[in-house]
Amino acid sequence: MASGVKSFEVSEPLNASLKGFALANPQLTLVENENVFFRKTDSNKIALIAGGGCGHEPTHAGFIGEGMLGGAVCGDIFASPSTKQILNGIKLLSKQSSGVLLVVKNYTGDVLHFGLAAERARALGIPCKVAIVGDDVAVGREKGGLVGRRALAGTVLVHKITGAFADKFSEKYGLDGTARVAEIVTQNLVTIGSSMDHCKVPGRKFETELNEKKMELGMGIHNEPGVKVLEPVPSTDELIEKDMLPKLLDPNDKDRHFLDFNKDDNVVLLINNLGGVSNFIISAIAAKTAELLEKNYNIKPVQTITGTLMTSFNMDGFSITLLNASSATKQLNKEFSEVKCVLELLRAPTDAPGWPNVSHDGSRAPEVDESQLKDEIKVKPAGKFDFKHFSEMMKSGADQLIQSEPHITKLDSQVGDGDCGYTLVAGAKGITDNLKKLDQNYLSQALAQISDYIESSMGGTSGGLYSIMISGLSHGLIQECKEKDQQVTPELLGKSMGIALDTLYKYTKARPGASTLIDALEPFVKEFSSSSDFSKAIKAAEEGAKSTGSLEAKFGRASYVSDSSEIPDPGAIGFVEFLKGVQKAL
Repeated sequence: MASGVKSFEVSEPLNASLKGFALANPQLTLVENENVFFRKTDSNKIALIAGGGCGHEPTHAGFIGEGMLGGAVCGDIFASPSTKQILNGIKLLSKQSSGVLLVVKNYTGDVLHFGLAAERARALGIPCKVAIVGDDVAVGREKGGLVGRRALAGTVLVHKITGAFADKFSEKYGLDGTARVAEIVTQNLVTIGSSMDHCKVPGRKFETELNEKKMELGMGIHNEPGVKVLEPVPSTDELIEKDMLPKLLDPNDKDRHFLDFNKDDNVVLLINNLGGVSNFIISAIAAKTAELLEKNYNIKPVQTITGTLMTSFNMDGFSITLLNASSATKQLNKEFSEVKCVLELLRAPTDAPGWPNVSHDGSRAPEVDESQLKDEIKVKPAGKFDFKHFSEMMKSGADQLIQSEPHITKLDSQVGDGDCGYTLVAGAKGITDNLKKLDQNYLSQALAQISDYIESSMGGTSGGLYSIMISGLSHGLIQECKEKDQQVTPELLGKSMGIALDTLYKYTKARPGASTLIDALEPFVKEFSSSSDFSKAIKAAEEGAKSTGSLEAKFGRASYVSDSSEIPDPGAIGFVEFLKGVQKAL
């Protein structure tokens, strides 16, 4: 699991992290003694300050920028900053603004310290108010009681929308109006999180009650337990559909139903990485969530935002936030006539370093005419062949590869990234699955089509090599055939293979002795070209493949392994296995 016990540690991590962020963002000022960040603000406008414990980066300092926050007060790890720190932050911002709004996450320590700081600021004559954000639905009303909802990733949408309002309209509507916007946005937010495990807090021992068969639903952002342990761990699709979305949207769950979503409401979807999930998976989760929202709830998000926005160090989890933009807009319209749509505030430009690049005007991507991408593969017809026999050979070769895949994969796990077997099988299936689409009269045309199918189905280096080789074989046949209806013979095929190998050598520097596919491919081609004997050619290929077990790899991922000389090249072994399958059909 991503959160595991191993992680990078540095001395004095809190101070180092804040200094590092300041170095990377010289437009922000860090007051080291107070752990306060701030920027230049407009003296005629309201400035927003957020803050809380560290460990949620890029929240809070990452959202300081024009159109968002004016400053951030950073507490210790998962701990509220002191009243003194917050008050000093207010003093700094009050010198260059018409008032200060504190946007506070609904946690007891934060609410108490920011609230007390606001009271003291007002006593000093500084216009200051507090807006408390709570968007979590996991705890519910029964357990939440008077405390209310916890603040999760929806908080950053409050920062963004309220910050944009303050930038555009606070000169007219002042501190009270700006605070009211934060309240309205909060009322129209729901969020739920989930995680495979707890996070590793720097300087502390990693502790967890979870194992590989358990995960938690309703995870907060301070390493606190979720509201439910899921065992066994569901698939991510099932987690979203059965466990997370119902808690956000089920109107029958009176304990957790905080927000209505009506037909045709504009909805913003935010998929937040809690710190330990790859960008690849976060994007996939966004697509799956959008798909399930439309399928099960007739909700098609008008804006989808993904990213690492509100974290809990390296927690292996994510959260889903929904903003009812239509409901928020209706409420804002009643009180602020200039606000036409909450989406305009969400999409307003900001230079805050942690905010993702969200479309500023809501324009959609251009349409594409996919028909222009479907080029039919056509080459000069050459080489009459027995299509039925050819199909049998391809199927037999594919079957042999499928049987050998576990062995090939095991070899590649030792010297590569473990995908060679799967890749070769995918290439073979790319051929067999499209056999009915191949030209059944001329081998040059059939091979040109196969080259295209292999490149599409295999991908990676192997796909490119095989595609070039087979394309070269097609051109070789065209060159060697004196007339297009000339029958393909072993001799003709052997000469064409020589041309194909020469074609391949234009694009790779790999040669025999480098412990690659070439160690099997070249001996096969040379033997078949000279003898026209398929059995002898396979034997030569097999000897070449075995020789890679005593060679140090010079190309491909295996070349990065410290010692690959005792393991034969999986690509070469896979090539031989395919040939053996073809031989069975001969």
